[in-house]
Amino acid sequence: MNRLVVMCLAMALLLAACNNDPKPPKQAAPEPTETTKDVIELLTDSIAMDENRADLYLQRAKAYVEREQVGAAMVDVTKAIEVNPKNIDAFLMLADIYYMLGDQANITATLNRALEIDPYDSRPMVKLAEINMLQQNYDLALGYIDNAMKVSTFNPRAYFVRGMIFMAKQDTTSALKNFLTAREQDNDFFDPNYEVCKIYGAQNNPLSEQFLRSTVTRFPDQPLARYELALYLQDHDQPEEALIHYDTLLTMQPGNSRLLFNKGYVYFVYLGDNQKALDYFNQSLDSDPNYLDALYNKGHVLEQMGDYVQAKTIYSQVLKQQPNYELAVKAVNRIANQMEE
Repeated sequence: MNRLVVMCLAMALLLAACNNDPKPPKQAAPEPTETTKDVIELLTDSIAMDENRADLYLQRAKAYVEREQVGAAMVDVTKAIEVNPKNIDAFLMLADIYYMLGDQANITATLNRALEIDPYDSRPMVKLAEINMLQQNYDLALGYIDNAMKVSTFNPRAYFVRGMIFMAKQDTTSALKNFLTAREQDNDFFDPNYEVCKIYGAQNNPLSEQFLRSTVTRFPDQPLARYELALYLQDHDQPEEALIHYDTLLTMQPGNSRLLFNKGYVYFVYLGDNQKALDYFNQSLDSDPNYLDALYNKGHVLEQMGDYVQAKTIYSQVLKQQPNYELAVKAVNRIANQMEE
């Protein structure tokens, strides 16, 4: 399966559990509010005042997950289910935790248990579709989505997952249709917007720039869309604006080797500024010394600057790490011919 699809689905599966508050007792525990006290401490205090609030255990489990304390999260979700054995939100979060642990069998069992409790809740169906898509059981995944749609045709998450299934099946037309529907149903849902951006960009669709700009405007803190826009701009004769977006991204992810490499590439290929290109390739390598594309392009810049000896040394370093790096092979031969002349 396409690695990017897997990554997108892996991120998408980790949904936060929704609140499903039971009726509080007459002297209900106060709702936790974040002050100077740590959120987990606040939730712990609230639980101590009322140990029969499943929603409080789920909130604390979510906080533990955010801190990658999976064991503690598992304890709280299990307690939430003990307090309320029919709490679908608890089973959904438990499935997410099993996903983080890579426990495929228990994910499926947990989601099926949720469906037994409420056959008309579409959320377990959509998650089962995601799991089966990751396992490349595409027809079964689509079946779960169809069942979710029978519950309600207003289901942006289901349309998004169906789009991802079609992407995995390399049916871009059907994928795009589903992503657009998901976006129409919930325009605050970033993932389908981003997938449309990628598809339009790959198709060189005339709507690409407009859609990318609107997505970045709507989701200014989402680096993926801004990165796609920067790539589009550098490839469509707008390198200066591309650099602005890379700078914005670097404020979000300082020292990111890919972003530093892209800046160097823009200066080298599109703006012809060899010195700045060299500086950024060096910065990229400082961040990731094994970044072969940055190393090769550093050699290419030095070659353009006439420093054939150092360029050849760098190309040789690339080939030492990856002997079949074709551009470096050609570069070594090219420099050999240059030095013979």
